[in-house]
Amino acid sequence: MSFRSNIGTTRTTRRYYRKNRCIAFSSSCIPFVLCFLMIFWIKNTPQTSVTSMGVVALGHIGVNGEIDIGDEAGADTTTLSTLESTVGSRRIPPTPPPDTSSYINNGEDEVTSCDCRWGGGEEDAEGVSNSEGARLAYLITVHNKQSIDNAAYLFQSIRHPSTIILLHIDTKVSKDTYLSSALREEVERCSCGASVHVDSVHNCQWGRWSMNGPTHWAMDVLTSDDRFRGKWDVFINLSGDTMPVYQPSVMSELFHPSTGPLRNTNFVTSSSCETGLLPTNVHIFPHWWHKWEHYNTNPDGDPVISYIDDDDNDGDAKEITMVTHFGSQWMALLPDFVEYVAKSLKNPNSLASRYRDFLINARKLMTDETFIPTLLVHAYPYNETLPVLKEDGSLDAMPSMKAIRYERMDEHVPSAFGYFNNQQRYEVPKSSEADEPKIWGPYFLGIYDLGDIVDSGALFIRKVSVNVDPNIVYMFPVSRESDIPYIRWPNELQISEKPNWERIKQEMMKKAKEEEEKKV
Repeated sequence: MSFRSNIGTTRTTRRYYRKNRCIAFSSSCIPFVLCFLMIFWIKNTPQTSVTSMGVVALGHIGVNGEIDIGDEAGADTTTLSTLESTVGSRRIPPTPPPDTSSYINNGEDEVTSCDCRWGGGEEDAEGVSNSEGARLAYLITVHNKQSIDNAAYLFQSIRHPSTIILLHIDTKVSKDTYLSSALREEVERCSCGASVHVDSVHNCQWGRWSMNGPTHWAMDVLTSDDRFRGKWDVFINLSGDTMPVYQPSVMSELFHPSTGPLRNTNFVTSSSCETGLLPTNVHIFPHWWHKWEHYNTNPDGDPVISYIDDDDNDGDAKEITMVTHFGSQWMALLPDFVEYVAKSLKNPNSLASRYRDFLINARKLMTDETFIPTLLVHAYPYNETLPVLKEDGSLDAMPSMKAIRYERMDEHVPSAFGYFNNQQRYEVPKSSEADEPKIWGPYFLGIYDLGDIVDSGALFIRKVSVNVDPNIVYMFPVSRESDIPYIRWPNELQISEKPNWERIKQEMMKKAKEEEEKKV
């Protein structure tokens, strides 16, 4: 008898039983119902595999709490031969979640496999040298357990033999939180040839000057430490909840010092900036707008800074009017400008130091979004490295790019110029471990934001989390824009409540019991 016939016979039999009232919930039927419910429950309950991690030996923490990996971790290339696709030909499979079960082998502190899909040694999967292209120096900042967990995916996506990765852990975070994390395992056991430096120096307080600390720390390390000085071409700072859009080799090609379309350019904005790729002059805002009001409290107008930079041989003080420009705290900067900032902050009379002192003394907020953008706009010759744009706001050298970073911000009210985003956005599920974003954002991104990400031409996206929409985390980075499906938010989207079998089972049991009691 076919399966369809079985279904038909069963339905006919049930109708007969109902008609003759022979299926009443008698005491003889209840055990059968309970057994059926239990079998159904077991079959439909996701099974979880639990792997014992054993005891992980703690890494050596030296002075200042640093853990230096360098090239000592080497690169595990055992998985490279199994790759079915390479960068530039076909899309490489999305980065999976960190597989912590691969870190321990029968209780021994031995790496059994590392997913060095972007390259783990002198050559990539096809035997082609990865030495050409820009050498990228990244800073990843984390401030709590959630950002540390998210950063494990980010680390997987940017590690490459040609990269430097600095990891700053906020001093508010307990040592054990990092030492027991998947991120720490990735850093110490699977650096894939990247030079990695970990430290915990600053306690960042939202809105305060301390928010600048990790970025300035990284600038100093990259320009003064012999391990890194002169060994990178672009400095890119990232929060732990960021993902790169493109694979390391693509990023390196875009920033190539000689041929890359993004060469010789400092980027200090994100997609939420009103003027796109260029920093936003505070005076374009209406006078009632909070940014204008906060930075224009001085009745004498914009601050006039008197300074003496290190390169001023005559030693005479200069004056400059510093007009506040808003950008982003997340940037991609050239070595000469990074060295200028790092060096200037050590000279108390420099423009950078004097402007810093003004911002602190005036108790200005959001300085992580204004200090470096404003400095870049005013400091010659670095102000000649701002992006050159077409009339439509896209980058002249790469018209597909209108923002280097895509994020969703400030959508709770109309913008200063009356625009109100009416798209839906992702909310944090009640059962999620993700932190609820502030009312102004940045908001979490997901698969429905892919279309806008494509339109922006961005290289990085924020904010993402596997605890909100893991799909967008797993699909990046890609090898080319055409690998990103053009998915946008529907005009209106409503989803069902998550099915709760435990509750449904209890309701069915209750109903069965009530039916039984009626027959007694």
